Amino acid sequence: MNIKVSFRKEILLSGFLIFLTFSAAMAQRPKVGLVLSGGGAKGISHIGVLQAIDSAGLKIDYITGTSMGSVIGGLYAIGYSGKEIEKIANKLDWDAILSNKPNYTDISIDEKDEYGKYSVELGIKDLKPQIGTGLIESEELWLTLNDLFLPVYNIKDFSKFNIPFKCIATDLSDGKAVVLSKGEIVTAVRSSMAIPSVFTAIDYDSTKLVDGGIIRNFPVSDIKKMGADIVIGVNLFTGLPDISKLNNVLDVFYQITQYRDAEDLVHEKKLCNLIIEPPVEKYSAGSFDATDSIMLIGKEMGNLYYPYFKHLADSLNKLYPVKYSPNGRLPKTESIIIDEVTFDGIKNTSMSLLSDKIQIKPGHSYTASQINKGFRKAYSSRYYDNVYYELKPTTDGHAKMVCKVKESLLTQVKLGLSYHSYSGAAILANITVRNLFLDKSRTMVKIAAGEYFRFMAEHKQAFGPKATNYINIAYRIENLPLNIYNGAQQTSLYHVNYNQFDLNYTRVFNTNWSLAAGIRHQRNTFSPGVTDNLKVDGNMNNYFTYLKSEAKTTDRRLYPTSGYEFSAVAGVVFNRKAQINIYNNEGTTIDTSELINGKPEFYRFMINYSRYHALSSKLVFLFNLQAGMTVNSQGFIFDNFYLGGVQDLSERQMVFVGLNEGQITSTSLTSALLGMQYNLSGSLFLTGKVNTAMYNFSTPTNIYDEDQLKWINGFSLGLGYNLGVLPMEFTAMYSPEIGTIYSHVKIGFIF
Repeated sequence: MNIKVSFRKEILLSGFLIFLTFSAAMAQRPKVGLVLSGGGAKGISHIGVLQAIDSAGLKIDYITGTSMGSVIGGLYAIGYSGKEIEKIANKLDWDAILSNKPNYTDISIDEKDEYGKYSVELGIKDLKPQIGTGLIESEELWLTLNDLFLPVYNIKDFSKFNIPFKCIATDLSDGKAVVLSKGEIVTAVRSSMAIPSVFTAIDYDSTKLVDGGIIRNFPVSDIKKMGADIVIGVNLFTGLPDISKLNNVLDVFYQITQYRDAEDLVHEKKLCNLIIEPPVEKYSAGSFDATDSIMLIGKEMGNLYYPYFKHLADSLNKLYPVKYSPNGRLPKTESIIIDEVTFDGIKNTSMSLLSDKIQIKPGHSYTASQINKGFRKAYSSRYYDNVYYELKPTTDGHAKMVCKVKESLLTQVKLGLSYHSYSGAAILANITVRNLFLDKSRTMVKIAAGEYFRFMAEHKQAFGPKATNYINIAYRIENLPLNIYNGAQQTSLYHVNYNQFDLNYTRVFNTNWSLAAGIRHQRNTFSPGVTDNLKVDGNMNNYFTYLKSEAKTTDRRLYPTSGYEFSAVAGVVFNRKAQINIYNNEGTTIDTSELINGKPEFYRFMINYSRYHALSSKLVFLFNLQAGMTVNSQGFIFDNFYLGGVQDLSERQMVFVGLNEGQITSTSLTSALLGMQYNLSGSLFLTGKVNTAMYNFSTPTNIYDEDQLKWINGFSLGLGYNLGVLPMEFTAMYSPEIGTIYSHVKIGFIF
């Protein structure tokens, strides 16, 4: 940092002159005020200044802050030291806090199937799409603030904090500053940082509040009114940035909000005795990926101004002795006994549903972590835009909990784009309605309209004391191609229409594991597209009764870095009926229905397990095991398993790099895959995989027949860009047994 040593001397001299002025004119200890401005991610630099103040032993008597300055200032005011705030900042998951979605690991497994698969999701009310006052509700921000400020849950007057505190918000109705000094500290801080059109506005009395930076980003006049005699200001706004530096939506909105502040800043600066301006110009309000660098700048500024803080502290303590330590100021509140739970905002959903999710029982003691776990679970149910809590103190160590609920609109329309090398391009559309027929239900219709048509209608009805039991009814229609191969040569193409009706009972044992028992009716109708010397058409019907177990603990849907995915299905196929006609080149028709009709039932088993393990911050090791077998089947192609492809597209497909979808079909398959996933930069990933499989090891007469056993190997290299709403992936793959290089492209999400 290029700052001359003479500047340090000027600081020391100014501090000495300030001290002489107050010591001569006052009979009591001068009050020191600290003002922390807003600035988004740049506000992390405040922490380094606080640490220098702590090291100097300088007692701060008042604090004011705006936006990020209100968050850090509020934490310091209630008793956290600068070092403790640094630990908090380092642990925070900024991606989760700035997201409008629950963490994937918190989503119940019965909701994971549709979570995060669409580019656009809109609530519908009175047949009209609804748009809120901001893009981000940030459930995680509410819960994080509730956790951090729990030690002062029983203090509703901010002047009663260890250091009296005020923060600034803006009244959305008239554009005037609102000074928040009483009430719920979490609500106050959240209001102060509600950047317009980025974070949602906060309800307050009969109006709404947004970011205080619009009107007063550097609230020095407010700290003077509190009684501060000496004012230290940390200002992160040094003027409107060049238009070329506005790189994201957060930067643009900060630029808009700072027009007024640019005028106000001149007046506010004049009221400071010392102004500290960390050189963070190259960072933006949204640079949360650079918090380490910003933190370092704050520490360097703290070291630079430490002599001033030390001189001021020693001088004040010499004439006005006071016992003070920056440590141990935070009240010791590890858990609270909840006397009563009430609900505010429930209109269309049931209290019992929310109670089932949060699992807070009156008369029991809870830590903030335990409380937040229940509210994350409730939010992940997708019934709420946000759901958090306020604690109203009753007696010592006890509180009444008020659940603050903002319900999601019960009808959601979701749209997305999809392209897959196998199924082609499609527009995805989804309509989801909750509580359409009964409480605690999800009714959904989704369509993929493109080269191949896919449709599903489903109704899930939850019941039981914890809403962990489900009755599921679903109907699917899929028109997908069926390619027949002889090695690398595609010999036939069939058009297949899949119809399936499914009824099952599912029990969700925890967020990530479920067990289901059900029955399906399946009908496949097929006709030739391109064939060699034979043409086959007809249809086949059967029932399948099954048990199915699923578990998902991965940290995200795409490019996970930890966790596993598991599924296993076992069941009986029975009551098969078919009408199958084969036409040879002479035009002769052969009815082969008797090969299936009247045959006994057969048994099907399939298992799939994937595991992800981070070797470093960028490198992830992954492996996959798959197996499938039918016992007592006749080997008809629609009863078989399909080997090939990069992603799962159909029920009995087994992914195998090196082969196209369904390039090998068999009554028995097992495969193993190893891979490495490397994060090149940002959202760009490189993935290499190698797999091997054996197939045809089971025959109608032998579960294992070594003479029929065949092996195949495959390799792939993929480049993916996780764009979030429209991920893209290109893969090149090769199998030495096939001898052909295949390419694969996927854009968007699979149906």
